[in-house]
Amino acid sequence: MSIHDTAARPAPAISEYVPALDGIRAIAVLAVFLLHLAAAYFPGGAVGVDLFFVLSAFLITGLLIAEFEASGRVRFGAFYLRRAFRLLPALVLWLMLASVTAMLAGEGEKVPWSVTGALFYFNDFLQAWTDWVATAFDQSWSLSVEEQFYFVWPPLLVLVLLHRSRAFQRWFMHVSVLAAAVVPFTGPNYFLPTGHLLPLVIGCWAAEQRARGCTPWVAALVRQAWVGYAACAVFVVATLFVVPKLQSVTFIAVSVATAALALRITTGRADAVTRVLGSRVPVWIGARSYGIYLYGLTLMQLVPLLIPGIELKWAAPIDVALTAVVVAASYRFVESPIRRRGRDWLRNRASRTLPDAA
Repeated sequence: MSIHDTAARPAPAISEYVPALDGIRAIAVLAVFLLHLAAAYFPGGAVGVDLFFVLSAFLITGLLIAEFEASGRVRFGAFYLRRAFRLLPALVLWLMLASVTAMLAGEGEKVPWSVTGALFYFNDFLQAWTDWVATAFDQSWSLSVEEQFYFVWPPLLVLVLLHRSRAFQRWFMHVSVLAAAVVPFTGPNYFLPTGHLLPLVIGCWAAEQRARGCTPWVAALVRQAWVGYAACAVFVVATLFVVPKLQSVTFIAVSVATAALALRITTGRADAVTRVLGSRVPVWIGARSYGIYLYGLTLMQLVPLLIPGIELKWAAPIDVALTAVVVAASYRFVESPIRRRGRDWLRNRASRTLPDAA
């Protein structure tokens, strides 16, 4: 059987858990965490944010397409409620921690705007255009970018899916990537949605490829054994080295590498990279990546405020240990129970309303 024979065959929808995808999350959050912990040694760790964006768009778009294929529609209310059950529990806890940290740092007057912007997802605009966001809330801009995208993308995706021509749907995805690829070279503000539109769109494109069946050249690429190793090499180099004149190219390379790796993991054969990413430690980190991203930077700022004059060699292990404890407790006792109960409630609600809707 040739590549061309398998290219048109779509992979199953992402309805089952794929551990190696959590491994990609682990790479993303570790890159950002190391940047915040020791920027001099990991100056390019910001690429982890775009890794997150690609993977998030890949997973969510895949689920939206699967839902539409199964029922002919997308339940937007349930979609946004699932997002709330997933994101808000840790966010609320982190807002309290960040508020205390900001006040200890002498930025108490910025707390009201910072909390409001983080809670309602517009801190990206505040950070781009004002100085109203306290340092303890710095990481909230990316959460705003992501949620703004998911406010616009699901309805737009449904409009595209309602067009019965699969050729049009694929054409739309290709054109979207080409259009978004121009944006990094126009000098958009880093904190605004335009600054990270490409990784989000590439993730959506990859999800459509997986759901509809990869085009021949994509199928041929992701079946290559070297793809996973090359993608990981791109992540390492981009994290360790920064070339200012090539930053836009670097972010594009990271986004493409993430999409290729996600497609390889979910459509190709298992290999050493997949097995490593799906092993216990990366999966543990990846499953808690949201909490690590939220709490990590704020705790790094809190430690020297509580222990003035502490050196990095002592602060770093404290930061790592404290983050691990806080994240583990948040995930086990707050995030997971609320998310599980929220899913059960949505499932019961759907079972009650589905017959009437039918």
